[in-house]
Amino acid sequence: MDDRPTVAELEQRWNNALLITQAAVTRQPGVYRELKCLVVDIITKPLDIKEYLPTAEKLVGLLRTLDPNGHGSIFYFFNDRIAPSSIWDATWLRLECKDLLAHLKVFDEWRLKTCGLKVVR
Repeated sequence: MDDRPTVAELEQRWNNALLITQAAVTRQPGVYRELKCLVVDIITKPLDIKEYLPTAEKLVGLLRTLDPNGHGSIFYFFNDRIAPSSIWDATWLRLECKDLLAHLKVFDEWRLKTCGLKVVR
């Protein structure tokens, strides 16, 4: 018997994660903006090795603030991946942040599609 989830189950999990992420962002939009800014800084700016641990801890703190009880949001899934105890090589932090930012961009696009608001230029 195959224990792998079906495509429909995976899609349902992703939709649930998006809804839970939306609820977290709605509760704390400022923390979400701070998280995105920090992630972009980590990706685009040099990070001194002395700043690695405090930066990673701050990042994990923001992720935990957004999903403190581990309800299955995008923040929850990246919490363990970015924790300093999980990344034994500091160069992996930038890669994990790129992946997190890609997930957040997909989330932001989904949010724009589902909220019914239009951008006026």
